[in-house]
Amino acid sequence: MNKQLIALGSLFVAGILPVRAQLLASSDRFATYQSREVDTRLITLRSALAELEQYYSVSFIYPTNLVDTKVVMVNRHSQNLEAELTSLLANKGLTYRKVQPNFYAIVSADKGKNPRLFRKIEQIETKTSTDQAQTPVNIPERTIDKLERSGWSMTSAKPLADINGKVSDKNGQGIPGVSVIIKGTNRGTTTNANGEYSLNAANNAVLVFSFVGYTSQEVPVSNRSQINITMLDDVKALSEVVVVGYGTQKRASVTGAISSVSAQEVTQLPVPSVEQAIQGRVPGVTVTANGSPGETPIVRIRGIGSINYAANPLYVIDGFPTSDLNNFDTRDIESVDVLKDASSAAIYGSRAANGVIIVTTKKGSGDGKLHVNYDGYVGTQTAWRQLDLLNRDEYLQFGTALRTNAGQPIPARFSNMNQPIYAGTSQTYAQTDTDWQKAVFRNAPITQHSVQLSGGNERSRFYSSVGYFNQQGIMIGTGYKRGNFRINSDHIISKRFSFGQNLTISYDDKLNEVSAGGRTQVQNMIRMTPYMPIEDPTLVGGYRGPDGSDGTDPQNPVRAALQDQSNTQRMKILGSAYIDVKLIDGLTYRLRGGIDYVTARTYSFLPIYSESFNARALAQLSDDRLTYASPLISNQLTYEKVFGKHSINAVVVAERQAGRTLEIIGTGQATSNTIRELNAVVSTSAGLSGTRSENVLESYLGRINYEYAGKYLVGASFRRDGSSRFAPGNKWGNFPSVSAGWRISEEKFLKNIPTISELKLRASYGTMGFNGIGDYSWQVAVSQNTNAIFGDSRTQGTYFDRLGNTDLRWEVTKMSNFGLDLGLLNNSITLSAEVYQRNTDGLILNQPIAPSIGYTQSPIVNVGSMRNNGVEMQLGYNKTKGALRFNASGNISFISNKVLSLGPTVSPLLNGANADYGGGDITRTEAGQSIQYFYGYKVVGIFQTADEIKAAPTQDNAKPGDIRFADINNDGKIDASDRVNLGSFLPKFTYGLNLSANYRGFDLSLFFQGVQGNKIYNGVKVLEQGMLRLFNAGTDVLRAWTPTNTNTDVPRAVDGDPNGNTRTSDRFIEDGSYLRLKNLSIGYTVPAAALQSFSRGTLSRARLYVASTNLLTFTKYTGYDPEVGSRTSNTNPTLTNGIDYGQFPQARSFMVGLQLGF
Repeated sequence: MNKQLIALGSLFVAGILPVRAQLLASSDRFATYQSREVDTRLITLRSALAELEQYYSVSFIYPTNLVDTKVVMVNRHSQNLEAELTSLLANKGLTYRKVQPNFYAIVSADKGKNPRLFRKIEQIETKTSTDQAQTPVNIPERTIDKLERSGWSMTSAKPLADINGKVSDKNGQGIPGVSVIIKGTNRGTTTNANGEYSLNAANNAVLVFSFVGYTSQEVPVSNRSQINITMLDDVKALSEVVVVGYGTQKRASVTGAISSVSAQEVTQLPVPSVEQAIQGRVPGVTVTANGSPGETPIVRIRGIGSINYAANPLYVIDGFPTSDLNNFDTRDIESVDVLKDASSAAIYGSRAANGVIIVTTKKGSGDGKLHVNYDGYVGTQTAWRQLDLLNRDEYLQFGTALRTNAGQPIPARFSNMNQPIYAGTSQTYAQTDTDWQKAVFRNAPITQHSVQLSGGNERSRFYSSVGYFNQQGIMIGTGYKRGNFRINSDHIISKRFSFGQNLTISYDDKLNEVSAGGRTQVQNMIRMTPYMPIEDPTLVGGYRGPDGSDGTDPQNPVRAALQDQSNTQRMKILGSAYIDVKLIDGLTYRLRGGIDYVTARTYSFLPIYSESFNARALAQLSDDRLTYASPLISNQLTYEKVFGKHSINAVVVAERQAGRTLEIIGTGQATSNTIRELNAVVSTSAGLSGTRSENVLESYLGRINYEYAGKYLVGASFRRDGSSRFAPGNKWGNFPSVSAGWRISEEKFLKNIPTISELKLRASYGTMGFNGIGDYSWQVAVSQNTNAIFGDSRTQGTYFDRLGNTDLRWEVTKMSNFGLDLGLLNNSITLSAEVYQRNTDGLILNQPIAPSIGYTQSPIVNVGSMRNNGVEMQLGYNKTKGALRFNASGNISFISNKVLSLGPTVSPLLNGANADYGGGDITRTEAGQSIQYFYGYKVVGIFQTADEIKAAPTQDNAKPGDIRFADINNDGKIDASDRVNLGSFLPKFTYGLNLSANYRGFDLSLFFQGVQGNKIYNGVKVLEQGMLRLFNAGTDVLRAWTPTNTNTDVPRAVDGDPNGNTRTSDRFIEDGSYLRLKNLSIGYTVPAAALQSFSRGTLSRARLYVASTNLLTFTKYTGYDPEVGSRTSNTNPTLTNGIDYGQFPQARSFMVGLQLGF
């Protein structure tokens, strides 16, 4: 642990120490102040030589690339030219050489450098005046041109005009960091934070303006002193480079399936995690919200990759593989690249079977300026839908019918409604009508603030930020807040060495949704009695619930939310540093080291209380402390070279990443709510348990990409992983991939068709692995949960609890992919399409064994296989000319899933059973069907008469008004054999549509996201219409069947549900399709000229916007929200996806935001 803390400290120092130097390098004001103190000036070499030329009547020649080098110039001349030159050039690696009288050359201090150059300079034909001592050298125009073409400049050769101007984007906003170069030379500058620049150039020079994402422009000086230009978006350049595993690659050269999301898209939604930010934006990627704020969403790339384990993708942050992304501020992200096929993801080997998401964070600018930006918003959230539940009088009507039809007595409270709700008050039950939805749901605030500081120069850059995010849940007792700090920097040490580091520190605190009585808050909220008050000061805890006279026992959801405390606090430190060494031309060695360190505490305190029927005599306390550390060391060689029309990029890596987890859990019960720590628990109730586990992954990998003439592309990769999680003999796995591409648009026969700007065919095939099992899953499990008797004493016992499996190996996924990229009209119209097949073999499943053998756990074995097939398309259109500019893009993904095999001894997997939702299994997984389909009965109708029941297949306990189920196997009776496939939670297709427009400073953004063709098992409808026993319900129960109300689809109300009307059936299966306006944003950017005038040059950018998320939702689903995940933990799925047990619904939010640049 000490070594890990030392490593963390080193990373922090590596990031912080250069900052002061970087800030100074980014501040001309500081440099000027320092120079004043010693009576010197900090000016450019060109300006200094021009001043000396005028004072001493001499001429100078010097390399053009040194023209803007900063030198210290004295304010008073010493009357000794060569002494001043010596002082001027000190510490710059430069010296002077007297070539001719009054003619000096400024050259490198390396005496052995450029000997031929000196001979050429000495042979310069000069025309001097008679008095050489007082006249600068006059060189012919032809000679000057030759010198300039070879990279040299003269102070007296041609007059250089002072030129300034501003570079703006299509909205008139200044663009910082634009490169402004004098064509044919290496001399130039970059624009400042306001988009302004200044430089010296000859009147006949040509300026070249270039910046990533914009079309380069060449502008003649033509005797002008001010040149302002507007740069146009270059749609092709905007996606020119993508991040791939262990490097980057030109988009045009990519042969795999990689989708990218920009920083602008990532920051549009007010969500805490990157996963939620990319929902609907990447074809083939599904993201499903899975609970209250701060809960990790479910992310799946190209279908389901595993049955028994979470099919989460691998996340890589700035080259470091890590876990979920809740700890990262989306404002720090430069880009998100999703590796979807084997050729792009197989480089990560045994962890890539479910895809890879690479996140690249921002870097500093190298323009010599300090940039400060603020980005923040405040807003409010509400539940976008509420259900129609019974009020007090309707509940009394329903309860009377329910109990009467079952032949049971009506609760005593029903005839005593005029009693006070508690002693000492005049309010009666008849006067009480609590809206429990209103009591639990709330208008919840949401806010985020981020301040970024960046700067540097051409040799040293930094980016730093601090951020704060706070999202209160729309249900009381829930919320999530996070604070984060980041420092990124990179530095060029010398021509051969460079260094960089990334460090983020974050702290978050999540109020977990409680589950009083093992039930969700939604379930307790729906079931709670409407005539019951929220509070009762006469009871312990001060809250009220039903008692025996009410005939029901739901828990008070308000008490549970406000008193039952459960929160998770976590601090994460993720840092890495690297050093690059350029060994030879094109060959670079990188050494990277880092650590992922997490410390977490989940604390739960359930106090003593009494609601009447529900009570807790002793407080329950649990304190779970976890520490996780994952050090990484990586050695990488990268070779990149262009030989004529041939281009090669090769990477070789050897790395090691370990994971160490230490967890300790203390539990106990207390006799008081006052002291909420473990030292206050009753000694006989105290419990202490803990775990410690370690794993190591060693990897050797290589990749080579070859390109010929920009047309023919070939790539291959190979990774060999060794994992401690598998038994000797099966620890190592090999994961190869190959890919090829053909850029048809570069062929001669298409060059003359200007409509087609890009046309590329791609194909790939490869294998990937999955190693997300436990650290010791292959070994024999030993349990201490027993006692042994020796003589007359009892002692702790140990026994074997699970058989081991030394043959356990990786789950292996083989994927083939075919792709097409098309660009029309200079890429103003773009299309990308993919077709793939993904086969997973060796699925790790539990092997059933006879209980008589004596083991309580089943061993795990490789027995299953599964297939996912899919088609993906993405279409975009960009209009970049005119006052109105807009962009439209859409994506759609089709997918099908099929379990091919579960092995000869594994029975179909049944799951989802819950007594509150009918008691039967809800999902089934078997060979030949899609994973985890809904499994139950088909409803034929409602029995109307006793004769109809007699004529129908036998259905035990059926009465008129009960549900009639289909006899699927025609055996004359309704039983478990009549259950069938009722549909899948997997959508037939998912889609997203993004529209954005800009007009004279105003901007509009619309983002739609949707799914189509999936089914949801509506457990909320079971609560509303199930009528299992007396609880509050939805208003639909007022339409329940009676002899006088037979035209209905709601069965009779009868306590106990003797016919099993609530059993799993298509009565509760609903269409889960939805289309959602995920984001609407309208903003205004203040014109640069007005902003500069108003702020007196302080502000460089100001944008004000209003936004809304989940503003509109179009769906046929009748529950709270159609976006349903899995109630169980995302890291331990139990095949319950798409079952709505009362999941935390998505919020509708409204926000006002401000973005400022200084």
